[in-house]
Amino acid sequence: MTARAASGRGSPLLGFVLRDVLSLMRADFSRRAAGLGLTPALHRLLFHLDREPGCRQVDLAAVMEITPVTVGRMLDRLERQHLVRRVVDPEDRRASCVYLDSRGTELMSRLQRIARHTEERALQGLGAEEREALRGALRRVRENLAPGSTARPERRRGG
Repeated sequence: MTARAASGRGSPLLGFVLRDVLSLMRADFSRRAAGLGLTPALHRLLFHLDREPGCRQVDLAAVMEITPVTVGRMLDRLERQHLVRRVVDPEDRRASCVYLDSRGTELMSRLQRIARHTEERALQGLGAEEREALRGALRRVRENLAPGSTARPERRRGG
């Protein structure tokens, strides 16, 4: 369902537009990365590890909104391909910290290039100022919705 159809009238709700954009960007990225032999979920896991090296399996599960058991299976697969490595967490021997291995780092360079191509396609026709304004607005939206945010919606009268 498109954002406009989901709104039922005039201007579509932001959440629907964002969902549509995310879905289209993921599809474009997946088409470009198809020859790499990994699923889109594994790509996302690698991106998270690249952004947060040494994070724990439970933290990966939370950020990806999947179970720790599922993340464990995904990591098993990536470990067999020598893309990631697990190290016992020095603060909690029951947990492990996950890092990209050298092959994973090389693969991330390719995935980053693919992501930049997808982003460039998505932003075609927008000038530098528009691109920065879009990024700034989306950062603000993210900050407003983040746990612990003090942002409060304006109260509307009569509605």
